[in-house]
Amino acid sequence: MKILGKRVIDKDFREIFTSEFISITGGLIAGVFLLGLANKLELIPGLFILLPGFLEMHGNIFGSLAARLGTLLNTKHIKPKFEHNKILLINILSSILLVLVVSLFLGVLATLLNYFIFKSYSLILIFVSLVAGIISLIIELPLTVLTTFWVFNNGYDPDDIMGPYVTTIGDIISVLSLFIVILVVI
Repeated sequence: MKILGKRVIDKDFREIFTSEFISITGGLIAGVFLLGLANKLELIPGLFILLPGFLEMHGNIFGSLAARLGTLLNTKHIKPKFEHNKILLINILSSILLVLVVSLFLGVLATLLNYFIFKSYSLILIFVSLVAGIISLIIELPLTVLTTFWVFNNGYDPDDIMGPYVTTIGDIISVLSLFIVILVVI
């Protein structure tokens, strides 16, 4: 945008553009990982039923966590430190609980749909969903909190950056965690 003959690029625009660019690039990386995993996905019946919900779950849960943390930081309800803070602890625990409950739900739903659609019954989908959810939780939770704090401490707005970033990281880590679990199971 030009103002009085000078180029001025708004800080928010730069932050949002950069995070969206990272999101698109990360989405391509996750897609390439998923393409490499396609042959393995066929070995466990019903895994394609589980996959869309599982990939969306982590971006949504940790994106919401990053948004809540960003709001709490901007309104000065919490400091970007790991000190005893009840609000931070409640947000972290609720994210952990959500990942576990939704992973279990997705596993059960995929197992039931697999049975009703393909007449194939396999409890392995519940196991894959739970273990992959726990693996990705162990990686994504500290990464989300630390990155949100880092972004805030460096003068950026977490609300502009963290949504696309967490969604992308969630996709990549979710695919990798599924890959790890499938390699162990098969």
